[in-house]
Amino acid sequence: MTLRIRIVAALVLAALIPMAVVLAVPLVQAEKRANEVTAKRVELAQKQASSRVERARVAFGVEVDRAAKALAADRNAIAAGARATLGLAPATAEALALRFGLDRVEIVGASGVPLASHGTAGGTADSAVLVERRSVATEGETLTLVAARTLGGPFVADVAAITGGTASFRAEGAAACPEPGVEVPVIDGAVLCVSVEPAEAKDVRHEQLKSFARVAPAAFLAALAVGLVIASRIARPIRELADRAEAISAQHAQPITLLEEKDETRRMTLAFDQMLDDLRASERRRLAAERVAAWEEIAKRLAHEIKNPLSPIQLAVENLRRTRQRAPQAFDEAFEVETRTILEEVGSLRALVDEFAQFARLPRPTVATCDPRTIVRQTLTLFSGRIEAQCIAVVVDFASAPATIHADAEQLGRVLKNVVTNALDAMEATTERSLQVDVRGEGDRVVFAVRDTGRGFDAEALRRVFEPYFTTRPDRGGTGLGMAIARRIAVEHGGTLTASGSPGQGATITLTVPVAGPPPEPA
Repeated sequence: MTLRIRIVAALVLAALIPMAVVLAVPLVQAEKRANEVTAKRVELAQKQASSRVERARVAFGVEVDRAAKALAADRNAIAAGARATLGLAPATAEALALRFGLDRVEIVGASGVPLASHGTAGGTADSAVLVERRSVATEGETLTLVAARTLGGPFVADVAAITGGTASFRAEGAAACPEPGVEVPVIDGAVLCVSVEPAEAKDVRHEQLKSFARVAPAAFLAALAVGLVIASRIARPIRELADRAEAISAQHAQPITLLEEKDETRRMTLAFDQMLDDLRASERRRLAAERVAAWEEIAKRLAHEIKNPLSPIQLAVENLRRTRQRAPQAFDEAFEVETRTILEEVGSLRALVDEFAQFARLPRPTVATCDPRTIVRQTLTLFSGRIEAQCIAVVVDFASAPATIHADAEQLGRVLKNVVTNALDAMEATTERSLQVDVRGEGDRVVFAVRDTGRGFDAEALRRVFEPYFTTRPDRGGTGLGMAIARRIAVEHGGTLTASGSPGQGATITLTVPVAGPPPEPA
């Protein structure tokens, strides 16, 4: 599987998985959601049924008001009513009922005696009767208009159509309305029962799945399109890098049969593995060449250093032989002079051999608990006479130095002696002479920093300062092994020895070693 396909698949999954999680939560809570939907339906049915009953009351009241106004405007009917002319009053009641859609109309006199009536409005178990009364003033007396309207099957059907459920009238106090449903009071003694269809959990789940099915394809296509664009941009440089790595590997490595891989990262990994194998082989060859070059340099250096004292020795021996042959009386005096020269040169040779042997067979550190401040103090005490003679200002900072470390105090002292010696030599030709030694803890390491105000390092000296047999003072008999030995001691302690500085700006030599001591020697 290529990197591009993996990226596209990851982006598609990243888009669909959250959607699936969002879907799963409502599916699990479908029962609760169904109950909430049912409750909302009941609440809505309550509002709709109450509104429909109120509208019926208002509409009925308006018609009764209009009927009362019509009766008041009909003076003949009023007069007939007042005179109790039964021939005219019933016709008036009938006309009002027909005109205003009233199921029953009754005209009652001031004495409470019915003067006329029309229609019937008897309540049944599946209906409710609305009754309204209006007073109608006349010249002789005040009549009362009693109107009634029956809310029956058509009204119930209308409510059922509006609420989407079933509706029926029931006597107040009778059996409760079926659940889920509501009871809406209409008149005293009658209520309107409205039942709604409950929401089923399976229906809720079905709707949610349908919604997800409508959105999922669009989300999938969008994620796929975005994934293709992003994957192309990510995979292109990796693919180019893999091709480049394979090309470089093919140019510099031994032939290696690579697996046929479509995955760019796998191809790149194989190519880099091949390159690393080649680099390791090249590193081995380089190290071998460096060792040969180092021994060649050592051989040249030794030959040069040994050749220098051999010439005076040879001349001394030749001089002794010549003196004995030509002036035997002066042989004793010449013997003293020439043998002294020979011994001096032999001493130089011995010192050179000893220093080379010390560099070649530097012992492993003898680790013990020691005080880094004491090591510095002992080193400075050793050079106190020379420091005073050169008028060098010494500044020592132990403020953040650890109390104890685990190291070979003698070997660390040897490093500091070499460093301080070089610093003092570097300041001989300068007017401002200052030597600063800082000892501080940095995490699990202790740092010795020696700064001087000497001539500093040029680029060549800074690059070669730790090379064996490199010296900046050959006129003083320096062998160039001091800083090389110092660095090797630092490495044997699991630390580092670094140099910095520039011409005329002084130099800083920094020794860093672990507080806990050198790492264990490999088995």
